[in-house]
Amino acid sequence: MISAVLGAMPMFWPGLLLSLAPAALLNRPVGRWLQAHWAVGFVLLLGLGGVVVATLLPEAFRLSEDAVRHCTVAGGRPRSPYELLHVRHIELKLATYAPVGFAAALAGTRRRAAIALLAAAALPFAVSAVHYALPAIGRSCDVQDVWDGVQGVVLGAAVGLLVGPVVRAVARQSWRRAA
Repeated sequence: MISAVLGAMPMFWPGLLLSLAPAALLNRPVGRWLQAHWAVGFVLLLGLGGVVVATLLPEAFRLSEDAVRHCTVAGGRPRSPYELLHVRHIELKLATYAPVGFAAALAGTRRRAAIALLAAAALPFAVSAVHYALPAIGRSCDVQDVWDGVQGVVLGAAVGLLVGPVVRAVARQSWRRAA
């Protein structure tokens, strides 16, 4: 299902491959800032790259010259579990935003995790603001997209909070063996 949606986005895979470079170069400083392992920084940066590629790049290879600012605000609501699992484009939004929430939840201290989670939850709002501010990219602003993005962040954060203690315990044991 996701592959059909991605097939309509010719810039997705090249853009995601290009986002590997900043993720590989900046993962250690971001991991240190989060007070987490460098892999958490890598997942966060790659997730942000995925959000940029999937939501902010023009859908076609050229910018729209006659685009008009438009924002759909009617009908925005949280999706039901059935919709989350059975509607095509929602799966892509969840898969796009979930890694950001997952990595934010794995930040080292509670304060850093709270800051990272707040920033991750604000990300869908920022994306819609860019959609509204730059109509030439051919993306429309939609409140439902914000809801879907926030749900993706929340689902990713929930998984991160569930597996976080296990990840930290395994990391502590490997550090003890190395010392």
